[in-house]
Amino acid sequence: MRIVVDQNIRAAEATFGAHAELVFRDGRVICRDDLLDADALIIRTATRVGASLLRDTPVRFVGSTSIGTDHLDTDWLDAAGIAWANAPGCNADSAAQYTLAMIWLACARLGRQLAGATAGIIGRGNVGSRVLTLLQALGLEVVANDPPLSDAGVNGLVDLDTALAQDIVCLHVPLTMDGPYPTRRMIIADTLRRMRNGSLLVNAARGDVIDGEALLAELRAGRLHAALDVWPGEPRIDAALLRASCVATPHVAGYSDDGKRLGTLMVYDAFCDWAGLERVRAAAAPTAAQRLDVPEGEDALGRALEAACFVQLHDAGLRALADVTVEQRAVGFDRLRRDYPLRRDFKGWRISTADGEAVRSLRELGFQVARA
Repeated sequence: MRIVVDQNIRAAEATFGAHAELVFRDGRVICRDDLLDADALIIRTATRVGASLLRDTPVRFVGSTSIGTDHLDTDWLDAAGIAWANAPGCNADSAAQYTLAMIWLACARLGRQLAGATAGIIGRGNVGSRVLTLLQALGLEVVANDPPLSDAGVNGLVDLDTALAQDIVCLHVPLTMDGPYPTRRMIIADTLRRMRNGSLLVNAARGDVIDGEALLAELRAGRLHAALDVWPGEPRIDAALLRASCVATPHVAGYSDDGKRLGTLMVYDAFCDWAGLERVRAAAAPTAAQRLDVPEGEDALGRALEAACFVQLHDAGLRALADVTVEQRAVGFDRLRRDYPLRRDFKGWRISTADGEAVRSLRELGFQVARA
């Protein structure tokens, strides 16, 4: 068996490699010629999969180790008899924790305290529900809006205007084009005007749920602030929107080692079910826990968030691309994602601090903590 694999797939050799010859390619440039003798294709969101890529190839299984499916033409795959799988929720902890770290950095840059703020979560799915829990653990008052869940009878949700009226508004919706609640460009000029003056808009969902030009106008006017991990039209992102954002990173919120490995394992399980193969999983275990010792008197929570998520590092890396051509920016954007350093979820960190209050907060966020 021969499988074409995006070169950024974590633990591919330890899983798929036990059953097949693997051919690694850059996900953005995988083309039909690469697949003329392939039985399966394993990708992430950088590869758009449909008739133009797969027609008249022997590929019978497509796996995406990501949570979304907007890059897959699932209707065509189904009609063509090609099995497919994705990994919903695989990096939910990673994306939620990174969102918290983005908010923390944005508040620091804006000279604000996170404590006492209010937050509105738009999309209370795998990621949004976790963000809600993390923010509540730090004492924030949080509300959530999710029309599909409301339609399903879930209680405790609020309307969109209520969610938009908070100090911090976090987007955690899939990118959908149709249905009763399409999310493509759900945040437009009218929506932004309904947000409170000075509020922070956080997007770690999909870039195209926001009208970039409308958001840029609000940011330039100084009425709103933005922390963005995803961008309209990425990787060819708008330099002006990049400069105007308070926090800017290159679509890496879900890029923890834990989340990537889980995504691989979820798709690998589906592949084995499809192919009738016995699973080999032991070699795909996460790396060892990371350790951080925080000296007395230092901000243990802030140090832990930066150490675990290193948002400032990739904010600086992305901002360095603001003054190059759009094509160079696109290449640099993908390079930052490709060369992303090892990152563990909060559960993969052991924090030592003498700050008793920080110990409580860190434990509630999911870190392993010891009193120094």
